Parts: sequence; structure tokens; C-alpha cells
Amino acid sequence: MKHYISMFLLLVACFLLQTTLFQYLKIANVLPNMILVVTAISGLMYGRKMGIFIGGVCGMLLDLLYSSVVGISILIFVFIGYGNGSANKIYIKEDYVVPFASIIASDLVYSVLYYICNFLLRGRLHFLSYCRNIMMPEMIYTALVGSVLYLLIRKIDGWIDPPVEVPLKAKKPFED
Repeated sequence: MKHYISMFLLLVACFLLQTTLFQYLKIANVLPNMILVVTAISGLMYGRKMGIFIGGVCGMLLDLLYSSVVGISILIFVFIGYGNGSANKIYIKEDYVVPFASIIASDLVYSVLYYICNFLLRGRLHFLSYCRNIMMPEMIYTALVGSVLYLLIRKIDGWIDPPVEVPLKAKKPFED
């Protein structure tokens, strides 16, 4: 339960940062998708249920505040949270490659699904232009910011759930 509360509070903080402060930190007219990073990392670190929960909350926040159609972002983010939660079995805390690759893959999936739902279905077929001008710069920016955010999430996880040392050989009772 502590993980759900901490990830929800982190999600709210990242949402506020993304919608306020990061609006002034645009590079190549794109923003890092910190909400996507929280969804990907929470699914990867804690499993499918956490990924689906955080993805649903992220999608709901985005849909209610920025979208004219409610449900598209929820579906995309839940899919990303579930996919990263399925990769939980290959996650090792000391490995930085899997989370970094997860962030990049999640941003790629998000961008493609967003393009399909919001542009392709409306007859806008300029995928290469979308890929060159929006998808790739956002993926790079999100990966760089996501790496720092992943380290912060790991630090918070260490505070909430400190590692417990288990002795190799247990002492028998009444033994001197």
C-alpha cells in the first residue's frame, strides 16, 4: 500500500511539473513525458497491478484535462503500464539498461498509438513528418529526463522499503 501512495504522490508531482514548469523548458518544441516515465517505471518495478493503476490514473488526468474524447489516453497508458508490468520478471534493481530501454519503448508505443488514435483516424497521413518532428525529439528528451527520474524513484523506493540483510548462516537458538 505504501508503494501505491508514494507512486500516486510522485505522479501528481510529475503531472504538476509537466504542466507548469516544463512548459518553459521545451526543446525542439517538445516536452519530456514525465507521466509516461512514471507509468513505465512503476509497472516495471512493481508489476502489472501497479502499472495498470498508475496508467489508469495518468490517462484519466490527461483525458479529463486536455482531451475532447475521454478514454484514449486511459487505454494507451493502461496498455503501457500492463506491458511494463509484464516485464517485471526481467527487472533487476542494479541494472540500468532495462529501465532505460523500457522508457524508450514506452515512449515509442505511446507516440505510435497517439498518432493512430488522433491523426491517422482523421485522415492525416504525414507519419514521417510526425516521426521526425515530434516522435524522435520527444523520445530522446523523455529518455534523458526519465533516467534522472528513475534514479529518484529508486531512491524513494529505498527509503520506503529499505533492504533487509539476511545472514548466510542462521544462529541456532541457545547456541553460544
